[in-house]
Amino acid sequence: MERDSFYNNEHQNDLQPYKPIQEQTFFERFSFKSLTFKTTVVQFIIFFLTIFHTIYLIEKYLVNDGDESDIYSFKCVLYTWGSKHTPSIIYRYQFWRLVCPIFLHGSFSHIIGNMVVQIYYGFILELTHGWKRVSILYIVGGIGASLFSCVRFHYETSVGASGSIFALLALELIYFITTFPGIEPKRIVVLILLAPMIFLSFIDSPPQVDIAGHLGGLVVGLLIGIGYAFADAQSNIKQQCQYIFYGLVGLLFIYIFTILYQTKLEDEKICQGMNII
Repeated sequence: MERDSFYNNEHQNDLQPYKPIQEQTFFERFSFKSLTFKTTVVQFIIFFLTIFHTIYLIEKYLVNDGDESDIYSFKCVLYTWGSKHTPSIIYRYQFWRLVCPIFLHGSFSHIIGNMVVQIYYGFILELTHGWKRVSILYIVGGIGASLFSCVRFHYETSVGASGSIFALLALELIYFITTFPGIEPKRIVVLILLAPMIFLSFIDSPPQVDIAGHLGGLVVGLLIGIGYAFADAQSNIKQQCQYIFYGLVGLLFIYIFTILYQTKLEDEKICQGMNII
């Protein structure tokens, strides 16, 4: 099957430094065909839809009918669209709440900050690893972030693609280690500049930041990234080692689910009685 020309420079089966055929820019080899661009567009569309949904509900029920309840807040709209909420996942089996938060954001600054990093690393990682690997890492990393958040924040709702983005950063770190010193200088500089910000996000972050979600995405990203590195090894024995790390991700998810179902959580129901249209 003929491959898309966007991936002509991709070395999917061995991790070699990417050598562009044209001048590099910050958003390297921007392409409307890339999965990163399409995902980002979808996330922006969903963000504005949730904003419009909130405005519609406020005008219809709070302004016209004089309803003073808070069930038509932006938080409840995000809950309707699938924000992470542990009791809803555990007691009502709404497992889509492990994935949907990836595509939801709580503010304009939230989505802008996430998308800048996502676009930069999404493009270059698609070129060096292929869109299939990146998409698997992105989704599984987001699920891992939601599960870690469920363990740490039992009753708070959370949204955002930060966990998936931390998984991308973990993959970039593994790529950096396995190809150094052959990696492009620009990528080294960006990673060094981001390192203090990543560190501070864990030790000195605002209360509304879901640190557990960031950690979950980072851990899952490291495990899958190491698996990818073994998959690209020359030795058949080393290639088989990739399944060990994929298996560790599965075992980690099972372990977290076991913890959640053994924890005596109250079946908290939020945004009850909300009309969504």
